[in-house]
Amino acid sequence: MKLIKDLWNERYENKDTGWDIGHISTPLKEYFEQLENKNIKILIPGCGNAYEAEYLYELGFKQVHLIDWAQKALDNFQKRNPKFPKSQLICCDFLSTKENTSSL
Repeated sequence: MKLIKDLWNERYENKDTGWDIGHISTPLKEYFEQLENKNIKILIPGCGNAYEAEYLYELGFKQVHLIDWAQKALDNFQKRNPKFPKSQLICCDFLSTKENTSSL
């Protein structure tokens, strides 16, 4: 039996991601645009391809941290955003990351 992590990676490799609209959703875009403090810390668990994080980073938010089980999802994001800090990309199970995210 494959690990769940492997199944998620396969879904991203096969582009079997029906929930992924391919861009940031309008409600999130509008919400982010009204935020004034660009120094706030933002954590996106289960980030997937992280179009939201890409948009936040473009707006000047530098404390954006991403977590996903699927390394392929994080790789997709990093490929589109090569200047995004790799140290802010965390590949693990969010529900078991208490020690990994305590400093965020």
